[in-house]
Amino acid sequence: MLNLAAVLEHSAKEVPGKTALVFGDKRFTYEQVNAVANQVANGLAAAGITKGDKVALSCPNLPYFPMIYYGILKAGAAVVPLNVLLKGREIAYHLKDSEAKAFFCFQGTPELPMAQEGWAGFKEVEGCQHFSRRGRGEGTRNRHRKDGPVSRRAALLGGPCGGIADRGDDDIW
Repeated sequence: MLNLAAVLEHSAKEVPGKTALVFGDKRFTYEQVNAVANQVANGLAAAGITKGDKVALSCPNLPYFPMIYYGILKAGAAVVPLNVLLKGREIAYHLKDSEAKAFFCFQGTPELPMAQEGWAGFKEVEGCQHFSRRGRGEGTRNRHRKDGPVSRRAALLGGPCGGIADRGDDDIW
């Protein structure tokens, strides 16, 4: 069965240099979007996410959203999109109700502290095992694992613009 990710892969193969996303003065080609989606999919697979699992995503209208969305689909998982205005208890409800095993959450801003609310909700749900914070300028300084140093496998989910935490971490802020 094909999913929406097949359309991205087809475009990346047929017209790799053509613009897929425009964000202000930045342009991303189909090849670039597909490469990031592949990195996300590989990271999810390395973290144990398999076909049929659910992965939550809370991100405003930014290039991260489709890149991560397609990556989740490529991993065979279902996307659980979450409203960016949700508070921690509401996020916890949706993570538990959807049985999400992983959660990608945009950093947010001081006015809209999405990652803080996301982390609060994540900590309340035992079944959700992986939290990845996305956003500008954090580097990879906030990757945590309960069992010691971050492995290369975990780093794939953290990538160049966010951190990852696994169940049992105390706090990443």
